[in-house]
Amino acid sequence: MTLIISVLTKEYAALVSDRRITWRVGDVIKRQEDTDIKTFMLNGQLIMGFTGLARIGDVRMERWMLDVLRGIPANEYLPTLTKEIGSAFRKYGHVGKLPHAFLGVGYSDTYPNGQPLGAVITNCTVVDEASEQPEFSTTKLAGEFSLYVESLGNRRAIIRSAGHPVRSSTMQALQHRIRVVTKGDPSNPRLAMGPLVTALRSTARLSSGSVGESALFSSLPHRAVPNPGVSIGNEVDFRTTSAALFLPGEERGLDNAVMYGPACISPYISVAGIRVYAGTPSTPLGGEEGWGQGSATQK
Repeated sequence: MTLIISVLTKEYAALVSDRRITWRVGDVIKRQEDTDIKTFMLNGQLIMGFTGLARIGDVRMERWMLDVLRGIPANEYLPTLTKEIGSAFRKYGHVGKLPHAFLGVGYSDTYPNGQPLGAVITNCTVVDEASEQPEFSTTKLAGEFSLYVESLGNRRAIIRSAGHPVRSSTMQALQHRIRVVTKGDPSNPRLAMGPLVTALRSTARLSSGSVGESALFSSLPHRAVPNPGVSIGNEVDFRTTSAALFLPGEERGLDNAVMYGPACISPYISVAGIRVYAGTPSTPLGGEEGWGQGSATQK
């Protein structure tokens, strides 16, 4: 099981995920790769990641989401996703067998009136839902998927994780670092990147291979909502536009990072599979390893 960690503040939402995908036969691991993009941008308002099942049938999760949300109004995305993932689990015989969760953070409407909110769609049992930091038990599966939504309220930040368990010491360290960076520069989500990636990689090293150390970081400033896409590159102003970057292995900075764009889904246009590489392109634009490849569905 992979790991998603999110931060939500009044000024920005940020999320980090690994890219590990594991093929098993029974309980035996046959192959592991760091190949999947596990984040989405929903209607320029919500960044969402997933953990658990990586394919619906033989279809990648981002392509499946593009299909099930096609023609659906944006305000119905979350209940529709809850219904459709439940139907897919019943269809393929996964009910009661596989833990799965979608974790999202963002804003209910445009700046400044949109309320910061977090959402979790999961078939895992909620442990102490009313606590300051509720957890989702991956060892206790519910029969169906449920949608949980919370608002920021008067809190400075909400930090959530889904997937592989995060040690309490790691979470406490992350909470402290986020308090420091949000107090120092509350409008800059790029400052949350280091603490989030550190927490993910600390967990990865103790996960017996379940979590990969390569990290995809995505952020959405409240003032940019709704943002139709993501900006990719070294000169991005993280305070004013949604952004995404991929940090392979031990990479921590932007200079040699491989830039990936999460799937962007809205009622008007959806795009998935964009990849941008540092350096010079290995094949012409539009080729298999081009600078800006992707697939789009015009609504």
